[in-house]
Amino acid sequence: MSGRRTEQHQYYMDFTPLFLYLVAVILRQARCNLPCTKETVEEVENLLENLPKMKVYDCKLYTPTVSDFTNCSKSMLECFVKETNVLSAEIKENLQKLRRMLGNLIRRMQDKRPPCPVCEVYKEEKAETFLKNLVETLQKMNSLSCSG
Repeated sequence: MSGRRTEQHQYYMDFTPLFLYLVAVILRQARCNLPCTKETVEEVENLLENLPKMKVYDCKLYTPTVSDFTNCSKSMLECFVKETNVLSAEIKENLQKLRRMLGNLIRRMQDKRPPCPVCEVYKEEKAETFLKNLVETLQKMNSLSCSG
């Protein structure tokens, strides 16, 4: 009986690392999946469409590009949120809904290769270019994560 118990114990010892590895892979994939952002794209597109009516004059915002998305997606979106706060003050419009949507996306993301640049490193662009880059980035996220 002792031999059988030892054999069973060895079996568990042999397969435990494999099991733990598979659990780690599954959890990592679940954590790294990009969220779908269709509603957020619509919100930014509506803002972009109404921007000419909002009398944005010399508003310049630090503007990440879609190329920054690959390794620094979370940091880049955090920059978009910070600059959305600036835009909100400039156009005297409450962009709380957009900031909340972006914040929800940030909580489900991680940077692949820190350290990522701080927001102030990005080029300053007009509000229209800022919003177009945000839309382009969100569309890139959708192309990688949304089905249908």
